[in-house]
Amino acid sequence: MTHSRATRLVVRLLVGSAVILGATGPAAAAPAPPPALPGYAPAEEFRWSVQPSSPRGPNGRNEFAYELNPEEKITDWVAVSNLTGKPLTVNVYATDAFTAPDGGFALLTADEPATGVGSWVTLPKKSYTVPAGKRADVPFELAVPANASPGDHIGGVIASVNTEERQEDGQTVNVERRIAARIYLRVAGPVEPAALISALDVDYANPPLSLGGDMTVTYRIANDGNVRFSGKARVQVTGPFGIRVANSEVIDIPELLPDSELRLTQRFPGVFPAGLLTTTVTVNPEESGAPLPSLSRDSALWAVPWPLAAGLLLAGALLLGWWLRNRRWHRIVAAGGFDATPEAAPTVRPVAS
Repeated sequence: MTHSRATRLVVRLLVGSAVILGATGPAAAAPAPPPALPGYAPAEEFRWSVQPSSPRGPNGRNEFAYELNPEEKITDWVAVSNLTGKPLTVNVYATDAFTAPDGGFALLTADEPATGVGSWVTLPKKSYTVPAGKRADVPFELAVPANASPGDHIGGVIASVNTEERQEDGQTVNVERRIAARIYLRVAGPVEPAALISALDVDYANPPLSLGGDMTVTYRIANDGNVRFSGKARVQVTGPFGIRVANSEVIDIPELLPDSELRLTQRFPGVFPAGLLTTTVTVNPEESGAPLPSLSRDSALWAVPWPLAAGLLLAGALLLGWWLRNRRWHRIVAAGGFDATPEAAPTVRPVAS
């Protein structure tokens, strides 16, 4: 960029009159605006909503959900409602979705090109000015290409507002605030759900003066199939003979999109070092409410109870020392001929003079 002042682009997703993808409508109460980013001057408040619509207005849908064949086209509408008292100019475009590392539903930024369902959406124009307190029902066309792969293709239709905000150091920051309605498209063809525990790492802190250490279990769940899934997970730690040492509550797996991976961490404080500890992660995925085959992965490590081991070694050393000393004493006694029972000494009686 050739500007006389430094500029940066900051994307704030889901800021405005709604804080979830697929806002339920302009009648919804607007939440309090989020705090400004550290070091940024607060911007003027913008409030708008985005939701699936029809030529005559919203029709009760919370998301765009389609089941289409390759080469099939469909026309739909998205409603952008201005909830402020002055005209609002918004940029409307579609893009692809992905699962964020924390499991959240995320969309590509405006400068990242869409290659999936976001690239299959065509809008009449890029920018719309919505009058104060009014709504714009924007049409769009979704055309599935002939070579589209079967399964789920996820994205969103976004309405964004770009503003410039000045930092405390005088630099200008370009901020994009975005609200979106989700697109769930399933292309006809073979459905192949596939969940995978792609990694499992166990870190155990075993202090030498403690009978309990903190254990951190980090694992990754990947979606190697062509449809999204969610489900449940559980982490369990067992010692010798299958004795349970630690156990997590049931963990909810958020919606995991195809070709995405989720990283989860479970911490167990004060795990007893029972020797060989086996950590097992079990995942029960579900696709559209139907259970998929369960899967699990194990990792084992040795955890020595140092205070107990030291106590046993000390007790063993003391017992061995006592036994060696007692054995040496018996050898000395036997070598000096003192091990036989002594005879009775003769009685000496004084003789009277």
